[in-house]
Amino acid sequence: MKLKSLYLLLLLLGEIILATNCSNEENITPKITLNAQSSILQVGSKGNSDQILAFTATHPWQVSIDCEWIALSPKSGPAGEASIHLLTKENNLTGEERTATLLVTLPATNIRKAITIRQSSISMLDVAQTSYSLTSEKQDIEILFTTNLASPNLQISPVASTDLSWITLKSNNTKALQEGKVTLAIQNNATHQPRSASFVLQVMFGGIEMPVQSSTITINQEATPIETSTDYSADKQVTQLQKHTLGKGIPLVFMGDGFLDKDIESGRYRQVMEKAMQNFFTEEPVKSLQAYFDVWYINAVSASNSFGNHSTCFDCRLERGGSTLIEGDHQTVIEYALEIPEFQIQPELLNEATCIVVLNTEEYAGTCYFGFNDNTNITNLAIGYCPMIYGLEDDMFRRVLCHECVGHGFAKLLDEYSYQEYGAIPRSEIISIQNQQQTLGWAANVDFTNDKSRVLWNQFLQDERYQNADNYGEILGVYTGACTYWSGAYRPTEESMMRSNIHGFNAPSREAIYKRVMSTAHDDNWTYTYDEFTTFDLAHLPTPIKITTRASDNEMSRPFSPPQFTNMDISNLK
Repeated sequence: MKLKSLYLLLLLLGEIILATNCSNEENITPKITLNAQSSILQVGSKGNSDQILAFTATHPWQVSIDCEWIALSPKSGPAGEASIHLLTKENNLTGEERTATLLVTLPATNIRKAITIRQSSISMLDVAQTSYSLTSEKQDIEILFTTNLASPNLQISPVASTDLSWITLKSNNTKALQEGKVTLAIQNNATHQPRSASFVLQVMFGGIEMPVQSSTITINQEATPIETSTDYSADKQVTQLQKHTLGKGIPLVFMGDGFLDKDIESGRYRQVMEKAMQNFFTEEPVKSLQAYFDVWYINAVSASNSFGNHSTCFDCRLERGGSTLIEGDHQTVIEYALEIPEFQIQPELLNEATCIVVLNTEEYAGTCYFGFNDNTNITNLAIGYCPMIYGLEDDMFRRVLCHECVGHGFAKLLDEYSYQEYGAIPRSEIISIQNQQQTLGWAANVDFTNDKSRVLWNQFLQDERYQNADNYGEILGVYTGACTYWSGAYRPTEESMMRSNIHGFNAPSREAIYKRVMSTAHDDNWTYTYDEFTTFDLAHLPTPIKITTRASDNEMSRPFSPPQFTNMDISNLK
C-alpha cells in the first residue's frame, strides 16, 4: 500500500515538472544566437577541410544546406549550446569562389537563421605528359594541360640552371575548366651531344608570376648524327671576299672548323663565311672603316663534324661543363692562312692578320688568342674561335664574334666583366697587364686607378662633347670592376660590348680600334691625334640596331673565357 502511494506521488511530481518546463519554453522568446561568428563562414578550398559552426538555440533545432559539396554533422539537437561540423567533400576546382546557404531552424517555431558558406577555388594546372624524347631535328611539340584558371598567360620557367635557349613558347590556348595546349618550338640540335631541359609551366597575370605552376616537364633531344668527309679536293682553296680601297690593306682571314666536303659543295660553307664577315663589320668604328680591309676565306674540309675527337681540321675542343673556353690548333690555322697568295709573297702580312675560325656548332662558347711572337717581337696576329651561337642568323653569333674577334682579337681590348667572388685584382696581374700589354698600347679599355685626371681615358672625361649619355644611355666615367675582378680594376662605362656583349664599343674602345686600323693601314705615315679621332668618332657614333635572338636576358650577357696570351713563336711557320 505504501509502495503504491509512493509511485503515484513520483508520477505526479514528474507531470508537474514537465508541465513547468513546457510552460517555461512557451514563455521563452525563440532565438538562434551565433557564438562569436558572423553570418558568413569560410571553409577550406580543399576536400576534407573541417569547419565548426557554433551557436545557441532556445529550442530544439535542425540544420540543412543547399549544396552537395558540404556534409553536416549533427543535423539536429536539443535547445542550448550546439556545434556543427562542416566537412568539405571535394576540392573546389571551379576556377572561382562558390557559396552555399546553411539554414538553422527551430521546428517548433517559425524562427530560422541563414548562414552563407564560402569556399575559395584551388588554382590548378595539370599537364598530360611530363617527359618527351625528341629527334635532333627542328620541330614543334604540343603540351596538353588542364586548368581552372580563366585564360591564363603561361610561360616556361627553367628548373635550376637549365638552358632553355633552344626551346621557345610559340602559343598557348585554354579556357577555364577546359583542356588547353601550349606549343613549343624546339630548335634543331646541331651539336653532337644530346641535350636535356627541365621546366615548369608558370602562370602569369599582368606580367607577375603567380604561385601556380605545373609539374616539372623534361625534354630530351638526340644529338645530330656524326658525319664524315670523303672528298678533300676543295680543301685550302682561297677566296677573296673584299679588296681594300683605302690604305695598304689590313688582312682579315676567315675559315671554318667541323665543316664537311658536302658543306663546301652545297655553298653552305661560303654562306657561313660571308655571314661572319658581315657580322665583323656591324659595330662602329670598323663599320665605317671597312674599306681599309682585305678579306679572305679559306676552305677547310674536316674529317667529321664532331668536335673533341681530333677529327676536325683545326682540332677545336669545347671545354663545356659551364665553361666557354675553346682550344684549337693554332699552328694549323696559321698554315691555312699562309695559303693566301699575298701572304706567300709577303709573309709579314701574317703579323697583322686577324684569323677567325667559325665552328660548325651552335654551342655557347668563344675564345680569342693573341701574343704571338715573330722571333722576339710581339705581333698583332690574333686567332678567334667562335661558334655560330644559336644559329647563323641569331644576333648572339654576331655579338660574340664582335666581342672576341673585333674587341679582343683586332683591338686587343680586355674584358670589362666583374664578379664579386673574384675580389680584388692581384698586384701581380696588374703588373703583367701593364708591362705585357699596355706598353704596346693594348688593353686601352681598362685601368687600375680611379683618378679621373690620370685614368687612360681622361681626355674623354674632360671633353664636354662626351659628357652626356650616348645613344644607349651610357655615360663615360670610371666604373669599378673589370678584367673579371670586383675591385682594383676600372672600366669606362657601366655596360659595353666588352662587358655584356651589348651597347656597342665605348669611346676608349672605339679609339683603340681606330688606332689599330689607321696605324696598320698607313704604317709610319700616320700619327695619331685626339682631335682627328674625335672628329671621326662623333660623326660615326654607335646606334642601336634591331636584334633577333632566342637567348634569354641572362644568356645574352653570359661571360666568355678571357683572351689567352700565347707567347707562341710563329717565325718558323712562315
